[in-house]
Amino acid sequence: MIALLAHLTPTGFGPWTDGMARLFLEPTELLLVIALVLLAAQSGRPCTNRLPLLLPLAWLLGGLIGLHLSEELLQSLACTAVVAATGLLVALGVRLRAQVLLPSVVLLASGFGLVAGSALEGHPGALAALLGETVAIAALTTLLGQLLAPSHPRWRAIAIRVGGSWITAASMLMVGWLVRHPR
Repeated sequence: MIALLAHLTPTGFGPWTDGMARLFLEPTELLLVIALVLLAAQSGRPCTNRLPLLLPLAWLLGGLIGLHLSEELLQSLACTAVVAATGLLVALGVRLRAQVLLPSVVLLASGFGLVAGSALEGHPGALAALLGETVAIAALTTLLGQLLAPSHPRWRAIAIRVGGSWITAASMLMVGWLVRHPR
């Protein structure tokens, strides 16, 4: 029973809530979602408006595929390096066009969803947990996107770049930890 719950911390409120909590208990996934919202906000309104739909749907699609994999895709080092690179793009102030950013978001979200789904595979409430995590991603993406939409462009640009540098720093610390202490 312990092995089945290794990637889903029980909250006592059922698998749906366990999945929602999973986003906030997995630092790599949480940092990726925040970094993608910051990158979209930095890239402009069209990206920020489309992100709350694309990010959760791509995550859910990848997660549904991951639920049907026979073994877990544990790619901690690669996933953390991707988060660090995304945070670095934000910290450097890189503005991507919607034609580049949105397909990249779909690719990253479906990849991370695939890893998350494979981690939940075999859990009795895996589908409910995946749906809960997807709802948490949609809510966080929408709230952050709206928060970063005020008409104070200078303040917003500074805050976004600082957030990106913190995401990069945290990810680099996690990469160092994973290299030093491999699983």
